[in-house]
Amino acid sequence: MYYLYIFAKTLCLILPRSFCYAIARFLAMLHYYFSKKDRTIVINNLTPIIEEENKRQECARKIFVNFAYYLVDFFRYRYLNRNFINKYIKVSGIEHLEKALSQKKGVIANTAHIGNYELAGAVTSLLGFPFSAVALAHKDTRINNLFNKQRKLVGINIIAAGVATKKCFSLLKKGGFAAFLGDRDFLGTGVKVKMFSHDAVLPKGPAFFARKTGACIVPAFLVREKKKFYHLIFELPIETDKLKTDEEIVKKYAEILARYIKMYPEQWYLFQPYWV
Repeated sequence: MYYLYIFAKTLCLILPRSFCYAIARFLAMLHYYFSKKDRTIVINNLTPIIEEENKRQECARKIFVNFAYYLVDFFRYRYLNRNFINKYIKVSGIEHLEKALSQKKGVIANTAHIGNYELAGAVTSLLGFPFSAVALAHKDTRINNLFNKQRKLVGINIIAAGVATKKCFSLLKKGGFAAFLGDRDFLGTGVKVKMFSHDAVLPKGPAFFARKTGACIVPAFLVREKKKFYHLIFELPIETDKLKTDEEIVKKYAEILARYIKMYPEQWYLFQPYWV
């Protein structure tokens, strides 16, 4: 897989973006049709969201394609600059982030595997809001180093999930800015919530750090609009001071997450069984 990523990155840096998208779509469709396991998991994850089976299958195909597009833009960070942002990315709600940061109490951006979450971080950093992101390490050290190198190109500092507690406490206590993926619990310590009449387990890390440090949680999502364009959205902060427990904070975020999954199911990239 490592050498496949290296090859993909090389192509993405040599070829025009539109040509890369065409190749990515072709490979994504091969993946969809020849990987029964991944296809079945993605379709099953969509079951509570989309009733009709044929619509679920069509949505699943779009998920594979959009994920391939996501990788293209991730590997093209060398060409990411203000001109690209101005041309291809609409930004809404940046004032919510600015206001939260101005309070000097620390800010947690809580996002999800929706749209292009990596590009969301890159754009936020290049707009003048550098931050640290908590990320689960890839099993292959070479792949992990490759991904972290891409992130560093755009000013993102990575905090490994295994050592996140101490570093996040220190960062947020100093009024810093950290980002989390809030839609999947990788550590087995999450909170069970109800979404679309099904149970899911969401990580409680963002809620835990917010409650312990007084940091503000700003839900943020970057979604694809049309083919080559994106919309980066910063939601109103979650009023964590009015919520007494981690569970209450997680459930509040789950309401926002469910709204985005419902609006953009074809951009929700989870290739592991989600519902419990």
